[in-house]
Amino acid sequence: MKLFRHLRILIQCFFVMGFLLGCSQTNETVEATEFKEYKNNKFSISYPLDWAVVENPKDGSVAFNSLKESDEDFHTENIMVMSTTLPDEARSPMENYKNGIIEKMKKQSPGLEVQNTSNLTINELSALEILFKGKRDNVNIAYRLTFVAKGKTGYVIGFACKDGDLDKYASTIDKVRNSFKVLD
Repeated sequence: MKLFRHLRILIQCFFVMGFLLGCSQTNETVEATEFKEYKNNKFSISYPLDWAVVENPKDGSVAFNSLKESDEDFHTENIMVMSTTLPDEARSPMENYKNGIIEKMKKQSPGLEVQNTSNLTINELSALEILFKGKRDNVNIAYRLTFVAKGKTGYVIGFACKDGDLDKYASTIDKVRNSFKVLD
């Protein structure tokens, strides 16, 4: 199915960026209080003011990278947003694609396990959020991926971090995710 091919490409790009950018290793709760708006021709989203923006003109994705917490912090948390044009058959509710998305993720990264799924509404758009955990390069990783579709465009808002660090960024991730808007 064409939809799954498009989602697979989005997911693969997310994993590549997530692993290149990595995650930090402290346990203190981190809650951003000041945000800045990022806007391109497809969407807008707010991100923590002190995080760096990295745009990829090749695939149209954008990553928001946290600052290093110390000199020993070789990896930083990141939130990535990607979009793709979906085929005509992708007009069903997002819930209809949940099992296919999960299958593709597990096939791409053996050992990845679903921890939770939830249906959300983000600025009047239906969304599906899936929390995965698994091991990559001998590191336990957590992924919080949110899938949103409007018309023929699909979006993935993803956060990757070291397993155990997800809770300390939960409030910031929620604020960023909930600020997401598709621009008409």
